[in-house]
Amino acid sequence: MAHIEIRTKNPTEPPVWLADAIIYELNPKTFTSPRGEGDGSGSGTFQSAAGKLPYLKELGVNTIWLAGFTKGNRHFSDFWTPYAMEDPSRVEETLGTEEDLEEFVRKAHRLGIRVLAEAVTHGVTFNSPLVREHPAWFRGSEWGMADFNYENPEFREWWIDLWVGHTLKYGFDGYRLDGPNGVSSFETVLAVWDDIAHRCLEMGREIAVMGENSRYHIRQCDREYFSHDMAGEFSAEPTFATMQISCHDEGINMGPGNYYALRGSRFKFGYSAVFGYNIPLFMAGEEFDADFHGVGNLKKKIYDGFENSREIDFYDENPDTAGGGWLLGNRLDWTETEREGHREMLLDCRKILRIRNENADILHYNREKTAILPVKCIPKSGSVPYIRYLEGRAAILIVGNERISDCEFIVQIPLGQMKFSECGAYRVTDLWNGQERIVEGRYMKCLKVTVPGDYKAQGGVRAFRISAV
Repeated sequence: MAHIEIRTKNPTEPPVWLADAIIYELNPKTFTSPRGEGDGSGSGTFQSAAGKLPYLKELGVNTIWLAGFTKGNRHFSDFWTPYAMEDPSRVEETLGTEEDLEEFVRKAHRLGIRVLAEAVTHGVTFNSPLVREHPAWFRGSEWGMADFNYENPEFREWWIDLWVGHTLKYGFDGYRLDGPNGVSSFETVLAVWDDIAHRCLEMGREIAVMGENSRYHIRQCDREYFSHDMAGEFSAEPTFATMQISCHDEGINMGPGNYYALRGSRFKFGYSAVFGYNIPLFMAGEEFDADFHGVGNLKKKIYDGFENSREIDFYDENPDTAGGGWLLGNRLDWTETEREGHREMLLDCRKILRIRNENADILHYNREKTAILPVKCIPKSGSVPYIRYLEGRAAILIVGNERISDCEFIVQIPLGQMKFSECGAYRVTDLWNGQERIVEGRYMKCLKVTVPGDYKAQGGVRAFRISAV
């Protein structure tokens, strides 16, 4: 999907807490399995998802993208999805009651976790009561659904009241916008969120708005690859951007397979995502290298007529495969977190997130306030080390190793460029194991560091905090 930059006329300012956001996407149907397969779409509920919130707190996540809470159906790939939205004013009854949803958000907030809910912006399935009751609210069709008519003032006011009401009732901290990808223009669809965000603000609720393929405060999929030169690619604009590691769309319209992005890489998670200047965003299960367990109803074919539609931007060359690989339909097996390989990945992801959260003064995601430099090293690495710093005060060196074998590097810390004195001594702390050493300023030009190989326990990346003694 092409990335679109849109400037609405009266946007609210992005919430300052985005500087520390670590976004974890979960489909409440497949995140937990209290009744196994359920009806073939997963059996998770708001209550069962709430039971995993302490796990997310321990992991180091502070923002949940709740992929679905409104009434949906099986229009897409023959299993329940929130994107087959039937009625945005109703809570999906198979997930629980309105009170269950309110309690889920309250429990998250008590743990310091914010909740971004899903808002499907383009339309509803044709069996929606809204289509029968308000035909003037709809115009055209994309994705086999009835598209909203954003030019209709009655619909527009209803839509604004709906999402302001959801914010006040359930306590959501913002929304991820599915699309805009219907017949209405990006500008028209996003402009309505000016009114929604401002009305929420007037009522004492600041919200963050994340567009799927266009930016409001942030855009979901800003980065689609794992950088090997973080400092070289740095730009102070936009203020907040995301580093999408994975999301529910991975594997859509493809045959069975594991479409997680990390597949055990600590280098990608640490060097390219968490320690960088982009807000990390990843799909549930990525943190323990989950295997794929597609729900029983999941089919490859997205909907009848899709093969002739203009929405085909992603599909494979295997039309005879019936089974689907869509990560949205991956029913997590939580026993994997105790199995060899999966367990070690989880522990390392926890440590990487803990290092980031304990060093938020430097490892934040506000690009306007980011100071970053490349670091020379011997031997040259496929990934350029980088250093983030507070001028003249403290710095954190990030060294990645995407190779399988352990690597020893000699790095040259750019003290002068960071306004650090080249005299005196510095405390260098390995944030992975807590080991400290005192290094004279003259030897900071040849600092020796070792980074174990990637794809194994405690490998792939190291972070070192540097401060004057």
